[in-house]
Amino acid sequence: MPPEKTFSRRTVLSALAASAAAAVLRPLSVLAQTTPLTRPIPSTGERLPVIGLGSWITFNVGDDVQLRDECAAVMRAFFAAGGRMIDSSPMYGSSQAVIGYGLNKLARPAALFSADKVWTSSAGRAQIEQSRDYWGVRRFDLLQVHNLLAWEDHLPMLLSMKAEGRVRYAGITTSEGRRHDEIEKIMASEPIDFVQLTYNIVDREAEARLLPLAQDRGIAVI
Repeated sequence: MPPEKTFSRRTVLSALAASAAAAVLRPLSVLAQTTPLTRPIPSTGERLPVIGLGSWITFNVGDDVQLRDECAAVMRAFFAAGGRMIDSSPMYGSSQAVIGYGLNKLARPAALFSADKVWTSSAGRAQIEQSRDYWGVRRFDLLQVHNLLAWEDHLPMLLSMKAEGRVRYAGITTSEGRRHDEIEKIMASEPIDFVQLTYNIVDREAEARLLPLAQDRGIAVI
C-alpha cells in the first residue's frame, strides 16, 4: 500500500493561489458565463452571491509574507469571479489581519461585503473595534454573535449599532449542529437579519424547523 499523502498549509494555499491565477486569466467571455448566482437579503432586498469566502484555518497564516500573498491571490480571484462576502472572526487567529493585508493589496474592492463576529464574554465593543482595525474598514456590513457566546449582551449591542448606522446587518451563528433549540427561540423573537448555522449533506436537521422559520421571519441564512 502506498504511503498516505499529507499536505501542508503552504501546499494547499499554493494550489489555491495557482487556481486563483488561472481563474483570473480566463477570458472575460468565460467569466461572463459563470456569473455567480445571487439571492436577496430578505430585510433589505440587497443581493449577494450565494457563495462567499470563509477564513477559518486557511487564512490563519501569521506574518508569513508568502502565505499572506497567496491568500491575497485567492481573494483576487474571488472578487474577479464576482464574489462579495468574506467572513471572519476573532476566533480565527491571524485571519482578520491577513484579510486586511489582502484588501490593501487589492486596493480595497468596492464589491466587498465584510462579515465578522463578536466572540468574547465581555468587552464586545472593544473587540469589534479591534476587528475593524484589522480589516481596515470604516464599518462592517454584517456583525454576528459567534456561537451565541454571551448573546444576551452582544445581540442588543449589535442591534443598537445597526440603529446608529455603525453596522448594516446583525445576526447570530452556531456551528457543528449545536444549540438549535436556542437558535430557534432567538430567530422567533429577535429582529436579526442573518443566521449562520450547520446545514450540509450529512447534517440536515435545519430543514425541519430552522430553514422554514428563517423563510417565515425574513432572515438570511449562511
